[in-house]
Amino acid sequence: MNTFKCIYNKAYGFLCALCLLCALCATSSCEDMLEKGNEYVIYADDHLISDPADTVTSVIGILNKLQGIAIRNNLFGELRADLVNVRTNATTDLKAIADNDVDDDNAYNVPRDYYAIINNCNYFIANADSLAGNSGRNERYFAAEIAQVHSIRAWTYLQLVLLYGRVPFVTEPVLTKLESEAQYPMYDIQQVCDYFIQDLKPYYGRYYPDYQSFESIDPQMCFFPTQVVMGDLYLWLAATRHDQEAARQAAKSYYDYIVWDLSGKKKLYTSSQRAYWDEQSLYSKTFNRPNGNLSYNPAQSWGAENSTAITSIPMDSAAADGYFNQLRYLYNTQHNNDFIEASIEPSDALRELSQSQTYVGYDSQNQVVSVTADLFTDEQLKEGYLGDLRYQENYSESTMKWNAQEVYSQSISKHNFQHIGVYRASQLYLRLAEALNYAGYPRFARQILTMGLSNYVIQYEVQPYYLAPSDSTFLAYFDFNTTDFKPYAQNYSPTRNAMGIVVGYVPQPRSIQEINMWGIHARGCGLPFLDDDYVPLSEIDSTAYPHELEENIGTRPVKSSYDYPVAPKVVTKPSTWDLYPNVVVDMETYKSIHPSLKTIDAVYSRYVKNDSVAKYNTYITETLPIYEAQVDSVDAVFNADSEAYQARYDEFIEAFNEWRQSVYGASSFVEGEQAVVDKAILDEQALELVYEGNRFYDLMRHAYWNNDNSIMSDAVSKRDASVGSKLADRNNWFISWKGKIGVK
Repeated sequence: MNTFKCIYNKAYGFLCALCLLCALCATSSCEDMLEKGNEYVIYADDHLISDPADTVTSVIGILNKLQGIAIRNNLFGELRADLVNVRTNATTDLKAIADNDVDDDNAYNVPRDYYAIINNCNYFIANADSLAGNSGRNERYFAAEIAQVHSIRAWTYLQLVLLYGRVPFVTEPVLTKLESEAQYPMYDIQQVCDYFIQDLKPYYGRYYPDYQSFESIDPQMCFFPTQVVMGDLYLWLAATRHDQEAARQAAKSYYDYIVWDLSGKKKLYTSSQRAYWDEQSLYSKTFNRPNGNLSYNPAQSWGAENSTAITSIPMDSAAADGYFNQLRYLYNTQHNNDFIEASIEPSDALRELSQSQTYVGYDSQNQVVSVTADLFTDEQLKEGYLGDLRYQENYSESTMKWNAQEVYSQSISKHNFQHIGVYRASQLYLRLAEALNYAGYPRFARQILTMGLSNYVIQYEVQPYYLAPSDSTFLAYFDFNTTDFKPYAQNYSPTRNAMGIVVGYVPQPRSIQEINMWGIHARGCGLPFLDDDYVPLSEIDSTAYPHELEENIGTRPVKSSYDYPVAPKVVTKPSTWDLYPNVVVDMETYKSIHPSLKTIDAVYSRYVKNDSVAKYNTYITETLPIYEAQVDSVDAVFNADSEAYQARYDEFIEAFNEWRQSVYGASSFVEGEQAVVDKAILDEQALELVYEGNRFYDLMRHAYWNNDNSIMSDAVSKRDASVGSKLADRNNWFISWKGKIGVK
């Protein structure tokens, strides 16, 4: 069934797409991309979209056009990279994409489909009545739709320019043949990002349209968060310009969506899902089948707890309806009515990367155990029991009987769904990590891979290493409150050396059942924060460390270790002392002082006999002063020693802070960690996002940032050396069409 007919049946025909033709050099006309005949006019020139039905239908028409590019976005993003192979039974067009040899006749090389979306967006933006609403309550009826159309247009242009490199740029609707023949400027990636960053700012963080009746998917799942699209624009700008400030803005944009709470959305977590070995398996080293479950359903309930899908493109439920998700057949063997072999399979490069990972966890005796691929049998390795368990969770192969024949069958679980995912939580968190690393905060990025995020994690694992006031301001923007965001570390406790100096912080674990923020690497590799070899931190240059001052501190003085005198036995002050000091009074006087005494004779007799007046006098005039003088003398020594210790300690701390500032504030230190974290993020994007159409563009972005084309070419060479060698030339990262669109 057609997904969009369930809202308005007229949605299919209401917006007829006009597509643009691209040009040589700086400008391009659209003439060759026009539909011939009467259909090239989308609306009458004076048609203002002010009716709610027209507005909804227009937006649905734009969403419908997105179906036309959903499959090819995946294929161009995955087949050209290193993680999958195209099998021999694949079509010529698919093989051409994998060979990076896409010609004008390739069925997937159709820029007009992108411009169909863009032109419909341009028309909507030009004609939607942005002022319609309740002026008394300052409401605009179509504000949510207008914001979403701007966001979809920006996203579509970004996909287009990432594929072709340079594209005709038009932001006004093309409605006539004359307009189609106009010359339009050619924009590259940076120009597209610059334009749409400014274009989206007025619509940033707006509510979604409130639609109710899509088939098999919540309408909210079909929209493109302006914060995430803005984050992508800033991230690409950061990579192509090596711009740290753009990276900071990208990180803030992604974070803004994580905590966004409009349109029924809850905070976005990495989720509690992971594939793992249980404690007994780790203890006995007997590995049967991993525990856990990784779900990639792109149609999860919007706003539901633990829902990780962000944006999906709804596809039709049957091939006869038009836009059917053929990725299900390309990635999976079909053996129902017909037997159709899968065309795409994981590459050796993906398997080797997965196998090279180390799984680390606690066994049933609370001991740390590392699991590497050499612990598995050949059969287990064939089953996908590698260092990273996500390989096995996502992919399986077997032989089976079909029509009395033994056939090979393959399943890639990420493509068992009707709809096609665009954005999901792990992808967004990995882009946040990438942005933070580019921005100069590799330890912040590292926590996304290892521990997950909360304010405690940031306080103890991140903030101590970024000491400039601007760092404090930037880090304060990110509030992963400890009530909502629950990683493995519930809190941290300090560890101190013998001198009481804090030398580190130890995470205090929370119950596994409470965790909703696993580090991304933990989704397949256990507890990576226990693995010192995973994303190792930079060695600290200790040549300027104040060792001598530290050694001179000595031990903090402890009062109990000093030779204080033993306190004398206390002599009680006589009851007559305050009135008659130093005098033994007669009985009558004593009686007058104690009129209530019944046995005055006996009491007075003891008073005189003990001569307590004389004893007390000796105590206060001789014994106590001598003792106090002795105490004062020892106190003076103790206080002097304490002051000297504190002075030595303060001198060391001052020198230590100067050294710390010189170490952690040095650009070379941050850059060293950035390089290690950058590679870890790129590997994690492969392990977590494989088969989803991101890999080629992830490689491209990292290559841009590092100004190193070999990041792209070396990776792809692991799959196919001849294809990889082509990609050493940056111009070959893009395809072209008829010499009129693209960089060639």
